[in-house]
Amino acid sequence: MLGEKAIGETRGRRVRIRPGLKVPSAQRVVDVLFVLLLSPILVPLSLIVAAVVFVDSPGSVFYRATRVGLGGRHFQMLKFRTMKTGSRGPGLTVPDDARFTPVGRFLARCRLDELPQVWNVLKGEMRVVGPRPEDPEFVAEHKKEYREILTVPPGITGTTQLVHFLDELDHHDPTGYYQDILPNKMAVDLRYVRNHSLMGDFMILARTTLVPFRLVISDAKGLLDAQLAVPNGSSRLAVGGISILLSLVLLIAFIGGTGPVS
Repeated sequence: MLGEKAIGETRGRRVRIRPGLKVPSAQRVVDVLFVLLLSPILVPLSLIVAAVVFVDSPGSVFYRATRVGLGGRHFQMLKFRTMKTGSRGPGLTVPDDARFTPVGRFLARCRLDELPQVWNVLKGEMRVVGPRPEDPEFVAEHKKEYREILTVPPGITGTTQLVHFLDELDHHDPTGYYQDILPNKMAVDLRYVRNHSLMGDFMILARTTLVPFRLVISDAKGLLDAQLAVPNGSSRLAVGGISILLSLVLLIAFIGGTGPVS
């Protein structure tokens, strides 16, 4: 059991909280300072993304997803809307999900749809760094593991988010595929809970800054692999090779300018 007071049910299974748990004051100060320092970048970027989302598909620019936070408390995690207004269907999505708007597909792949979670951080529902916030359904199915994971607040970024950043769910059975990889995600989150430190959180933030480079390199590799399988694709192959080389140069330059991340 996660605590003493039930706050709801998910498909007949009780979801419980542990009263009295709250984000330590020192961690709150670090998170708020971090958000304030980045606000000159985050605010303009968020306004631009919000405007693009609205123009691309009129309607609310935000989407609220129910997640389980510190102590088992449910909260509404804020994201930019990536799907067409009024879309219905399973909570899990696949890369070619027909519900995505053109801009939404890009935002989801680059994780820019998660920018509004800064508001959850300011409210004390999340931290900048922490375990992956999970859906109540999966928490209810793995109570033993989440009893320990939920002793710390979830984060916008974290070890699990970085390890599984490029994961794509199986098109035919996304729920089944997610159930297969969930044990590994929980194991990574448990290691974080047992070993996390302020310095470790800073290292995770440093690694997070490399995510755009990982995405570019992954896309370039995908292009290269595709062209290797196409006869007479030498010109496109050259473009793929140049893209990879350029990405590596940018990556090396970035690391050289900021110092090692591990």
